[in-house]
Amino acid sequence: MKRSSNQGFLVRYQYPKKLIKWREAFSKRKTIPPAKDPLEPFMSVTDDILYVRNARHGLRFTYLMPLVIGLWVLSFVFIGNLFPHPDEISYAKEKIAYYEVKEKKGLPYDKQFYAYCKAFFNEKDEYSFLNYLNAVISYSSENHKKSVYFDIGIALLATILATLATVFLITSPRPADIYFDRKRGIVYTWFFGRLAACRFENLGFLERKTGMLLYFYCENKKRKGGYDVVPVTVHPTGKVHLNSERDNDYFLAQLFNFMDNGKSALITGESFHRPQPKTYFFIDKKPEPFEERLEKILEREHVLPDLYANLKVVN
Repeated sequence: MKRSSNQGFLVRYQYPKKLIKWREAFSKRKTIPPAKDPLEPFMSVTDDILYVRNARHGLRFTYLMPLVIGLWVLSFVFIGNLFPHPDEISYAKEKIAYYEVKEKKGLPYDKQFYAYCKAFFNEKDEYSFLNYLNAVISYSSENHKKSVYFDIGIALLATILATLATVFLITSPRPADIYFDRKRGIVYTWFFGRLAACRFENLGFLERKTGMLLYFYCENKKRKGGYDVVPVTVHPTGKVHLNSERDNDYFLAQLFNFMDNGKSALITGESFHRPQPKTYFFIDKKPEPFEERLEKILEREHVLPDLYANLKVVN
């Protein structure tokens, strides 16, 4: 049975539904045997809790890292364009010598251009970029000034953006896993100090080509009542694009197997732990007081299905 229900003509969209709706359909399928090393995004398996990796792990290197590298490349290119070509510096030296000869002979010459070239160098006849800027500001034409100012602005903008992207890359914490607690029948995660949770039976679900969305009831001080629905993306195959329903079958089947039958349905050993990536400098810490905040969400999350059922999500 097809899980997605696309609507619309030119712009296709769909509405999230309860994940639990597909529990019976997967229970009728051929059981997947347990494995010593279950596939990603399963990160850890214990007696009561299944840890699933957040898709932001993959997005960090798929989008953010290339962006940072690209911005630094652009900034170096733009900075390099600020400096005059070596031939221009050599030409300035030649013109200085040429004009000085003319001056000695009492012949007319372009005094402004002579001053422009002369300003490239200090008393020791050494070139510097600051001298070049001073020459542009003091003696260059208005069009040339505007061109140099524009190049400086672009170089500064690219450098600022590259710096900000780099700071974000370094300081962004490792995303918390998504925790499926079969003993309590709940699912929870957190991000940037905000806790998101719900009962497994109320967990929202939607499949897109860019990944699987799971809908939680989440703390949100900006919303009336202090809570709101929030989607968290999972990449069952690690692919960022072109995901299909078939790609998600293994993940969903094993998720239901664990929630129904425990760890023995998923792994052959006593427990399983996949090493976390070492590319983060910080970890998104569990918000405290955790149990108290979790309990408050669980007291209110019964409204979650009605909230995500009205969300029109473009494919």
